[in-house]
Amino acid sequence: MEHRLGRTVRVFLVVLAAAGFHRLTVVPLVEPRVRDASAALEMSPEEAAAIRARADRRLAALGDVFPPGAWERDDPIMLESRQMRLLFKDYHSLPDGRVNLVPCTLVVLPDRNRVAVDGQAGRTIVLRAPQGAVLEFDEPLDLRAGRLAKLIGGSLRGQVTIRGTASAPGAEDDIEIVTRDVELDELEVRTGEMVQFRHGRSSGSGRGLAARLRPRAGPAGRGPNIGGVDVIRLDRDVSMRLEGLAGGLVPGGGAEPAPAGAGTDAAAPPVLVSCRGSMCLNVSASVITLEDHVDVVRATAGGATDQLSCDLLAILLGRRDKPAVPGEPAAVGRGGLQPVEIQAKGTPVVARSSGAELEARAARLGYEIATRRILLDGEEPVSLVARGSEMEARKIDYCPGPPGDPGSLMAVGPGWLRVRSEKSPPAQARWQQWLRMRPDGDGHVVSISGDADVSIETQGRLAAAEMHLWLDVVEPVPGALPARPAHGPDLSRVRPARLLARGMVEADAEQVAARTDRLELWFRQREPAPAPQAVAAAPAPA
Repeated sequence: MEHRLGRTVRVFLVVLAAAGFHRLTVVPLVEPRVRDASAALEMSPEEAAAIRARADRRLAALGDVFPPGAWERDDPIMLESRQMRLLFKDYHSLPDGRVNLVPCTLVVLPDRNRVAVDGQAGRTIVLRAPQGAVLEFDEPLDLRAGRLAKLIGGSLRGQVTIRGTASAPGAEDDIEIVTRDVELDELEVRTGEMVQFRHGRSSGSGRGLAARLRPRAGPAGRGPNIGGVDVIRLDRDVSMRLEGLAGGLVPGGGAEPAPAGAGTDAAAPPVLVSCRGSMCLNVSASVITLEDHVDVVRATAGGATDQLSCDLLAILLGRRDKPAVPGEPAAVGRGGLQPVEIQAKGTPVVARSSGAELEARAARLGYEIATRRILLDGEEPVSLVARGSEMEARKIDYCPGPPGDPGSLMAVGPGWLRVRSEKSPPAQARWQQWLRMRPDGDGHVVSISGDADVSIETQGRLAAAEMHLWLDVVEPVPGALPARPAHGPDLSRVRPARLLARGMVEADAEQVAARTDRLELWFRQREPAPAPQAVAAAPAPA
């Protein structure tokens, strides 16, 4: 009996010792957050006062990030890392190691490594959650030292506002996003709620936000590893109002002249963009992509409308030019990003401009806003209708010239061109290989290859393997109104100078018919008859 009792006592002592060893060694390693977080958050009144005094000094260094009267200016607690500031008023730790902060504001400072490379001041991002946040860090918060640990994740309750300062002094590209109930990961911000956003003077809305953050350049070090925003995505039901686009966003934009005395950007009507699918802003690549029933509309003050409809639209962004003269103010939004090119896909893409009398149809459309260059291609024939001309081919690449200049054109594949003019009869050209128009000296030359066939109403027809027509550009009539920028071939000021046709040439005119291997023609323009001069009547005899 004693032997059994002694053995039982020894077993009990061994178990008790093992439990004590586990409590002293294993438990602190496995579950350190609750105990350490509670200890780290417990402070004396003197320590709390010192922390708030330090927060006041750090807050002053942030400048005007917070508006007057904001709670962040009223004695907050602040924790900091090299690039992030965490501000809050009240706090307590949760059993799972997370921390409940009410209210809560996160400030992400510009990445100093990128600022040194780009030479820009950089953007400061402020994320505000007045109803509080529950956050998780890789180690307990140390309020005494004011040091911020690495953010693992968390959630922001109620209304959440995300603001970003301008990317450079004077650049009107500040950002504001308003939504609700945001979830945080180390490098991602997301919500399924409605989102209102503003970028500079432009604004919009959508549903479902996911923002991917960019890791900081260089070694990770302590604290959050955030170098800025990489991608912002809205899931569906996106609408935007884009301001300050003087040249528009689609072919034909800018055809209506701005009111006299108005600034270029200030007078530009807004561009309305909407889609049923997602919108993705790739900050690193400077590209905005919209999907599913994309519509772009701009109505000018004169009643003209520019419109683009497609299935997928990519807007390429570039920086505005700086002032050429030091100290001279640039256009509104200087230094910020603006659209420089669009790429659209659809079945088909349709672009219309009533002001420019233009319509383009293609499976793929590219448009360079500054040069007004249009590129159309796809598996099916594409078409371009401009003021006074209509064209169809497999691929069309057209770049307008200055006002009154026909520009440059390349149309590949079997196609045709119809031209109408007030001063000339209608003309039509057909080809199997290509039609090309390009500058040549002071004029232009138009070349057609592959069963070239040209007919002019009431004048005759000319066919050959290839044709080359040299055109002279005449000076505008003195006192005439200045020509508007063209978005299609402008033939109003060109006159034929010389024609060369080669290979199985057939000419059929009203008074002549011929077949030859080579035909050359020179054109002589009739000088307009001088206007009759009025003769003063002799005074009647008295």
